[in-house]
Amino acid sequence: MAVSKDLDLNLLKVLSMLLEVQSTKKAAERLDLSQPAVSRALGRLREHFSDELFIREAHGLKPTSKAQELAVQLPAAMSMLNNVVSGKPVFEPSQYSGKLSIAVNGFIAQWLAPALIVSINQQAPNVELHILNWEHSSSALLNDGKIHLGINYSPYHLSSHFTQQTIGSDEFVFICRKDHPLKQDTIFIEDFSRYDIASFLIPNWNEDGAIVAQILRRYGIDARVPLRTNQLSILLEAVKHSDMVSPCSRYTAEKLGSEFRTLKIDPKLTVPYSDIASIMAHTHCNHPLHIWLHQQVIDCIAQITSARK
Repeated sequence: MAVSKDLDLNLLKVLSMLLEVQSTKKAAERLDLSQPAVSRALGRLREHFSDELFIREAHGLKPTSKAQELAVQLPAAMSMLNNVVSGKPVFEPSQYSGKLSIAVNGFIAQWLAPALIVSINQQAPNVELHILNWEHSSSALLNDGKIHLGINYSPYHLSSHFTQQTIGSDEFVFICRKDHPLKQDTIFIEDFSRYDIASFLIPNWNEDGAIVAQILRRYGIDARVPLRTNQLSILLEAVKHSDMVSPCSRYTAEKLGSEFRTLKIDPKLTVPYSDIASIMAHTHCNHPLHIWLHQQVIDCIAQITSARK
């Protein structure tokens, strides 16, 4: 994005904030400016780009096509300009005292979150870290900048406004209670006709039905799934106090206590071997804070997977 001599860095900061919050009032609060000052800056931006940039609606500002185009280019341009002006890195973790929000698939959070918390707290001790469960609303919150990073299994179906990058892989096993009547260390196809399945419900991944139950139908097994929940603690309690078995992330299973056993899956079954992806909004993916946070996740996953090998 070319920046002419009459468009200073402060105007670009206003534009960046308006793209993020889509409200002159909120932008003024974030930038510690008056609302009239933000409105004047928006007027100068409109004149410079010969475009309205934002259309006022009942609940805020809607970016025009031109503004959406600028939103893709602006983070990289801001990073470059800040580096030139300040002569130092834009983001210093040790100096950051704001909030960081990460939305994580529940299975992945179980084994990744502890290492991630330690890593972030060591490098950014003043941060307020929010680790949230991935929900239907998470993609919208990512786009609004209220969540900085998403972590989920892929492929995850999202619009072109988001960037997904494979950062690791996982596979599935089954878990059961330690004194489960199934004594072998592998659960075979025929075992599913005797034991019910508890399914961990993951938004936009297996909402249409338990994936294992769908696979078993191909083998003529009509498996019962009496429990589906998006609360991992509920699922674990149910498995611990019944004969139900449950598909589970291999890494999560390894973190469970002695009250559970891990079962390998019948090699005849084709069970998803899922990649793990980071998810960021295009408008934020080049921001130094987001880049740093993304790297923390990559490093933690690499550390965990290499330690297991």
